[in-house]
Amino acid sequence: MKTKMTFLMLLLLGQLQAQCWLTMSAGGTHSLAIKTDGSLWAWGDNYVGYLGDGTNLNSNQPIQIGNDHDWAKVYAAAGSSFAIKTNGTLWAWGYNGEGQLGDGTTTDRNIPTQLGTATNWHSIAQAYSHVAAIKTDGTLWAWGNNSAGQLGDGTV
Repeated sequence: MKTKMTFLMLLLLGQLQAQCWLTMSAGGTHSLAIKTDGSLWAWGDNYVGYLGDGTNLNSNQPIQIGNDHDWAKVYAAAGSSFAIKTNGTLWAWGYNGEGQLGDGTTTDRNIPTQLGTATNWHSIAQAYSHVAAIKTDGTLWAWGNNSAGQLGDGTV
């Protein structure tokens, strides 16, 4: 009986640990996820820092990115990564050749970099070279490549 109880406890513990993911996003060649404790994890291709671990080394298993435990949402695309923290700040990393990270440069980033000081980001959508995001006040923002008018501001 004791052996059966021990086995059942181990099985239950394994099931609880296996269900520790809160949200995730799959990009072109990498994935991002947040655990229920608010930690950020990434795996897959790490060309120009897609994973955000400070390296360009690929990983075939989830690796924790930094030590913060206040991540709320993640967004992975073909060349870059974005996340929103619980305080509403927006963070970006990865490929930035078209300015799609939104930090005012075209410098690639291999660690999460905060974009501005706004604390009211709600959601974000990205393609390879441009990004659109919504703040909690309902305003729509866009940045990056605008060669086909994809930013929606009436210009190309």
